[in-house]
Amino acid sequence: MIYNYEIKIINGEERLYLYLDLNYEFANLDFKTKKKSLERAINEFMIKNKIVFKGSIISLIVGGLLVGDLILKQPVLSKQNTMIDAITPKIMEVDNLMRIPELPKLEEEIEILDLNENNKVENNVNKSTTNNSINNKMVTENKSNDNISVSEKKEIDNNIYVNVKRSNGQIENIELEEYLIGVVGAEMPALFNIEALKCQAVVSRTYALKSLQDGKMLTDNETTQSYKSKSELESMWGSNFNNYYNKVKTAVNETKGEYLTYNGKYIEAVFHSTSNGRTEDASNVWKNNYPYLISVESPYDNSNPSYQYEKVLSYQDIANKLGINVNQNSIINILGKTIGNRVSQISIDDKIFKGVEFRNILGLRSADFELEKLENSIKFKTYGYGHGVGMSQYGANGMAKNGSDYQIILKHYYSGVNINNL
Repeated sequence: MIYNYEIKIINGEERLYLYLDLNYEFANLDFKTKKKSLERAINEFMIKNKIVFKGSIISLIVGGLLVGDLILKQPVLSKQNTMIDAITPKIMEVDNLMRIPELPKLEEEIEILDLNENNKVENNVNKSTTNNSINNKMVTENKSNDNISVSEKKEIDNNIYVNVKRSNGQIENIELEEYLIGVVGAEMPALFNIEALKCQAVVSRTYALKSLQDGKMLTDNETTQSYKSKSELESMWGSNFNNYYNKVKTAVNETKGEYLTYNGKYIEAVFHSTSNGRTEDASNVWKNNYPYLISVESPYDNSNPSYQYEKVLSYQDIANKLGINVNQNSIINILGKTIGNRVSQISIDDKIFKGVEFRNILGLRSADFELEKLENSIKFKTYGYGHGVGMSQYGANGMAKNGSDYQIILKHYYSGVNINNL
């Protein structure tokens, strides 16, 4: 139920943050049972971890969201004090605990909600909470506890953990760096240069940290970023497993804690397989404009064996997908190109499509395409693979093979960013 904790000094007083697993179910319990279940879980967790806490407020975090506070009757808790009789659920009702969509995200400023009074704001936590401390376990030591022997003090786990919703519906709680081995192994060919793998590790770590900050659930597929467990990687790599696994692990370990920011905030850490020789402005693909996601040269993309790819679609198939009449007599024109040399607009008779829209509907590998009308079909020749925004994986590998280290590569593909460390 509780998988992590953190103690912070808020307005001169200790506050205990407990991180609850999204898997915990309250729905089948009555309120009295819910309350006792939660109190018992907190009590057992604090005793097990020998948590010494001298504050009066315990804040509960679920999926990166603050869901409520517990006010303690007694301000001092240690392994000698149990909590079951000490907790007064003055602010939080357990019935409301899992109503996550209505609650604010845990960001630089946190609003504490009184869930018993129509979700009115009770008070504010100061801005000492930062993006990088989410899910870290920290303990502020108190000199008054010096009488506790060293043998009684448990070593603190300072790792960050993420929840990953697997394709089978289960949610796994995984240590961040271990999770990244599974992401890098799933997202980038392990035979790539080690500096390219380091790039992927930093980009994927940034994506994960921003997802934690935003309260976004990670998955194991392309809806967020792909992830494979150690056993899944072994199945995928076969006899190369030990070599590839150690190589990917090295890339993750040698960039441990590193992430990308722009103006002090996590970047949108997007990437793609292969560009067409130049990346694309984010504004030409999505509605938002990001100053660090601008078009830059990517000269090594053609190292991908499938850099050029042909796809043939029948007129009927195209008509069904686009919802218009298309035949050999249709007049088709490419109306313009983007700064990244991708189709910005294309017309079929009197119907105009954006290049990105057209590519997505027809399932083309890239928005940089040429077409040739045949008797019963159209042949599309594409260049590159993916949306073209951010880091090109094959481009990064090409730069790495030609002597660039991972920091140079990252700052090439993400303009003006900083590389920070947790």
